Amino acid sequence: MVSKCQFCGSSSYGPGCPKSINGLHQHNDDEKRCIFCGKTSYGNGCLQTPTRKHIHGHGANKCVYCGSVDFGMGCKHSPTGKHEK
Repeated sequence: MVSKCQFCGSSSYGPGCPKSINGLHQHNDDEKRCIFCGKTSYGNGCLQTPTRKHIHGHGANKCVYCGSVDFGMGCKHSPTGKHEK
């Protein structure tokens, strides 16, 4: 199944979404990829976000910032320091 932008239904990543507030396609349904750029990386390096952090879609009980299955504090990539699922 191909991931789709939650706002416009396109399979594209990055800029060009006519329906999102920031103009970026956002794929929240794929826990294996960054919701903004589509890369499988975690941490720094996403050129589509102001924070330059990759944020993955929800699922598989993984932290969206680092991929860990841990709970609570300890995520070095999350802005709050907490693992977020």
